[in-house]
Amino acid sequence: MSKLQDKLDYLNKNKEKIQDRWKSIDSQQELSTREKLEKLVKTSLKREEKITREKPAVVPPENFPGSDGEGFFIREFSYPLDAVYGKFALAEWKNVSPNQLAIIAGEDEFLGVAPMKLLFFDTETTGLSGGTGTIPFMLGFGYFLDEDFAFRVKMFILTDLDKEARFLEAVDAFLQAHGFSAVVTYNGKSFDFPLMEGRYILQRKRFPLLKLLHLDFLFPARALWKHTYPSCKLSYLGDFLLGISRDEDIDPSRIPAIYFNYLRARSYGLIQGIVEHNALDLLGLAGLLLLAAKYAADISAAADEGEILGVAGLYDRYGDVDKADELYRIVKQCGVRTDVAAKAVKGLAVIMKKRKLYDEAAELWGMLSTPGAYDRLALRELSVHLEHREKNYVKALTSVHQGLEIVDLSDSQRKDFEKRYRRLTRKMKTLQKEDEKS
Repeated sequence: MSKLQDKLDYLNKNKEKIQDRWKSIDSQQELSTREKLEKLVKTSLKREEKITREKPAVVPPENFPGSDGEGFFIREFSYPLDAVYGKFALAEWKNVSPNQLAIIAGEDEFLGVAPMKLLFFDTETTGLSGGTGTIPFMLGFGYFLDEDFAFRVKMFILTDLDKEARFLEAVDAFLQAHGFSAVVTYNGKSFDFPLMEGRYILQRKRFPLLKLLHLDFLFPARALWKHTYPSCKLSYLGDFLLGISRDEDIDPSRIPAIYFNYLRARSYGLIQGIVEHNALDLLGLAGLLLLAAKYAADISAAADEGEILGVAGLYDRYGDVDKADELYRIVKQCGVRTDVAAKAVKGLAVIMKKRKLYDEAAELWGMLSTPGAYDRLALRELSVHLEHREKNYVKALTSVHQGLEIVDLSDSQRKDFEKRYRRLTRKMKTLQKEDEKS
């Protein structure tokens, strides 16, 4: 049932009570209509909280998951490779090459990675702030099983916070039993890995995934899709790109509260939605990385010029300048969106500068230096080129003037242009004096 339907059901069940409260509040003539409505909302919320606090504790059944004293339990999902999920088929993973992974990761080390031996990792935690007070109570692992021809999701769920050591021991045993070649996360470098390192340190152990190559796919995903979609959240991209519907998915902000309710009530139904949410995240992560690999192999798989620009950026970061040059030119020549074409021109200019083709780079910088749409970096590079290589101080000064017209310059950027202005002015005065003497 969707969150909207839940709210509608609540309103229908409590319609009479809410109407009675409104009649009482509406009679208070000293309040404006807005103040009356705010009071109605606050009153309703307080009564809901009171009902929640006074709800009797549920006596957990003796056979609830984790009641065996281990302090955790395991849930597994299996997705056959010959099935289609949304808009993608997991069987296509068999066509992914290590070279595609290296391009996406931007690291040659991934050339030695077996794609079907990747481990996809995600956590659900008691908070989003991190630190030692945040506990990862659900650890999800997605991986391929050749013998089952399936993508398997295995989740470890902590049911007793005092048994975290045993919980992590079970995770270690699972990881040691499989020869994974690398680990893939989504924002793992900033959140999941530091959090897990902290939990393992508290147990005087080392987080075993630190030994593997790590691809945090959040960064390649942003490069690929930030020019096309308004959000790069995993759930958003999974819905739009893969067709994995999350209409009835659980709100991530509610997960910590739901988990603590589960610890009190010991009812698996309370966290079943979280388990399914985590499984979908791992399936979606595998699907998005597969799509990125297809783009890296053949840009005809891309549906938007912004995605082609993103692939060009991945090749550029990887160091394949020739391929990046080719893709930037495609976007520059065929792109309809001016913002995307401008980014392609900027990428080409950087490549021309690296190749020491300064005249071509200057031409490209000039394309980005149009009135009303000045590009700060292009103007700076153009002024440097005109001053130091062409010795054309007049044109260089024009570029500096244009740079100073940009409204949103930071203090350091404005000082940089002002410094160039003063230096060019001195040089022009010196030349003028020399001309007068001669």
